[in-house]
Amino acid sequence: MSDKYYIDASSFLEVTSELADYIMQEKLGDKYDKYIYEDESGVINYTKAGQDMFNNYVEVIEGYLRDVSIVHEDQKENENGL
Repeated sequence: MSDKYYIDASSFLEVTSELADYIMQEKLGDKYDKYIYEDESGVINYTKAGQDMFNNYVEVIEGYLRDVSIVHEDQKENENGL
């Protein structure tokens, strides 16, 4: 079994989220705006379809990272039986 590289929660979330959003923007191009909206507080959110797409990309990215032994720090706790 190869060594695993554990990434702290905030960094792991930031990287996977940024990559997923980047992929969405690249794949959707001009259509990206149809998958986001701005709420009353000025915060940009995904529509339901956009959130589903984003979640799918996050899963794919996590799989690629796992394949090269880069994992969320919570995996360390799970492997230790905590």
